[in-house]
Amino acid sequence: MATPDYPYLYRGSGGDAARLHEEELWEKSFRENVCCARAIEKEIRQRADHNDPSFLPDDYIAPVLEQYGFKRVSYVLAHTVKENDAIPALRSLVNDEAREWANRQNVIPDSDYGRYYEIDAAIVDVNRLVRQVQEAYQALGLFDREHCALGMYDENVEGKVLVLSPETLKETAWSPENQLWLATGGFGCDPKASGRAIYATCLGDGTETRWNREDFCGVLDGQYLPEWALEKLESLRAPTQSHNAVPVMGGMKMG
Repeated sequence: MATPDYPYLYRGSGGDAARLHEEELWEKSFRENVCCARAIEKEIRQRADHNDPSFLPDDYIAPVLEQYGFKRVSYVLAHTVKENDAIPALRSLVNDEAREWANRQNVIPDSDYGRYYEIDAAIVDVNRLVRQVQEAYQALGLFDREHCALGMYDENVEGKVLVLSPETLKETAWSPENQLWLATGGFGCDPKASGRAIYATCLGDGTETRWNREDFCGVLDGQYLPEWALEKLESLRAPTQSHNAVPVMGGMKMG
């Protein structure tokens, strides 16, 4: 049986939901956002050193990440950073790392309801939270746009290894093995085509399925191809290659 994913994160405001008749989706996500913010505040209170309130352990975000997942924690945290950064008296307290990270997150302002899931904590703790979330995410070893040699609209990607976006995958399926796919066909391979479908084979477990062009970050840069993926790639390409052919990936020859 497949592991259930975290509750759906609605990336829009209450007003957006009303216009799109998605109030139920928004309300469920909104409640989860509020609970997530309160859980973070609880961890801060419980794990702070009462003799030194400025001290917090390096992993106090871990239980909240486990309960609510990276997507929601990042959404709530980035919203909080942006709200603090918008207040002139507090802006200087938000460090550059937190500000830059928050600006990379896909957070939609919600002037009517956003205040309910803003984290009520000292900005120094919010800055620490950003660092901890970044470090925990990096420890997963996921591929992202920075690992890509080409974008999805640069050239035809058929026959190349593509990086499936973490945003596309269920969070419970986040792993490098689930992200690398060999594009085998479909109109979506050609950036000039109007079709979006890309048929691909997972290098992790051999699953064959259909994705859309926008589900991928881009074409993997050859220098980041893991050994396990290279072996799988060679086995998939072997029946259609001559013995003298050199595998090509992301515009870079391997071998």
